[in-house]
Amino acid sequence: MDGISKTQLLLREYALVLVFLVFVALSLCRSALAEEAAPPTRPLGRDLTPYTAPTEPGSSLPKVPEPTGEIGLRDALAAALQGNPELASLSWEIRSREAQTLQANIRPNPELSVEVENFAGSGEQHGFDASEITISLAQLVELGGKRVKRTRVAELEMVLASWDYETKRVAVLTDTAKAFLLVLALQERANLVRELEAISSESVRSVASTVKAGAVSPIEEDRARVTLERVQLEAVRASKELEAARALLSATWGADTASFSRVQGDLHRSPEPPELERILAVSVESPEIARWNTEVAEREARLSLERAHRIPDIAVSIGGRYYAQGDDLGLVASFSVPLPLFDRNRGNILAARYQSSRAGAERRSAEVTVRSQITSAYRALEAAFIEVVALRDQIIPRAARVFDETRRGYATGLFRYVEVLDAQRTLFEAKRELLDVLTAYHIVATDIERLIATPLDQLQNTQRP
Repeated sequence: MDGISKTQLLLREYALVLVFLVFVALSLCRSALAEEAAPPTRPLGRDLTPYTAPTEPGSSLPKVPEPTGEIGLRDALAAALQGNPELASLSWEIRSREAQTLQANIRPNPELSVEVENFAGSGEQHGFDASEITISLAQLVELGGKRVKRTRVAELEMVLASWDYETKRVAVLTDTAKAFLLVLALQERANLVRELEAISSESVRSVASTVKAGAVSPIEEDRARVTLERVQLEAVRASKELEAARALLSATWGADTASFSRVQGDLHRSPEPPELERILAVSVESPEIARWNTEVAEREARLSLERAHRIPDIAVSIGGRYYAQGDDLGLVASFSVPLPLFDRNRGNILAARYQSSRAGAERRSAEVTVRSQITSAYRALEAAFIEVVALRDQIIPRAARVFDETRRGYATGLFRYVEVLDAQRTLFEAKRELLDVLTAYHIVATDIERLIATPLDQLQNTQRP
């Protein structure tokens, strides 16, 4: 057998030995990998499909059809979940964390090295006659379960990114609902202003005819026209505010301008709030609270990984050496391990322990914050509900009767026009106040839904609109 064939044979045998040794060494570090489940979707908006980043990265978001014509709340929510840029950004973050988890579970690459000695010298070392050629493979063997623990940390970071996505999904739903409510309220206000403008125009004609008949002073007509002009200015302001609110709603699904004509909903339906205890009981559904189980697990996993870093890794190498003089072959093997005399990763371990202890305080802080915000919002909801009932069932019906009777009395000369104006102002101020309180009621209800990530419908005996 010649030198080259002997070299090939020996190197092949060495390679098989190396593969076997590396396989055995890595098997010692193997451990079962626990796959962490992504957080379940909260009840709020669970039946709507949000944007999910594809597995293949793209340069831009897909074009989402914008709602047109007359839209309802569900149409707006569905469009926002599909087109909101911030939600899409967090969806890509989840994909990035998935890729990092994949990378964390990969073993270090082996190293191939070729070393040539004793060549191109002088005397007997001239050329390659006395050279020694070494071909070897080296592998870093991670001990202490570092790869498994590193992967566990990456998995939990991916789950935390999913929690961030879920928190933002709930926020997009509630922010869109608020913007929708604002448009709906301003549409109602525009209708109210048009009603007031029609009554004011009728009053101007009525007073003008009375002045022409000589029954009252011309000053009464001036008062009526001033009232009409003020109402017309209010109509212009309401129109501009409505236009701004429509743009704000469109921005929730990433549109620059509103492509819908109007929103459809019933602002006046306002059921009695459910009991506070029932709301607090489901506060655990809040992503701001529920995420802390994963937060605590992630910090404990980091502590475990830092402890594993105390254990030094070993590097093993095996190869073959060819001696040109004598045409001989030899085996080369090496083994190296750092000596943990000075650096035993104490600082990082202590920092990880502090962070793990801190998680308990942060979880308690999140629970207290969410529950206190729920209680505060609930009291505001109760107050708004009481005002709605009083305005809707008592004040406005009574003010409407006074206004009707005052107008009829003015036609017969029983009341002066200033009294008609006062009754009209009282009625329409009460109606505007009702719109404001109804808007506040639904806004606060939406804030509570964000905190508990659950529709209040599910906690009430009667369905909310």
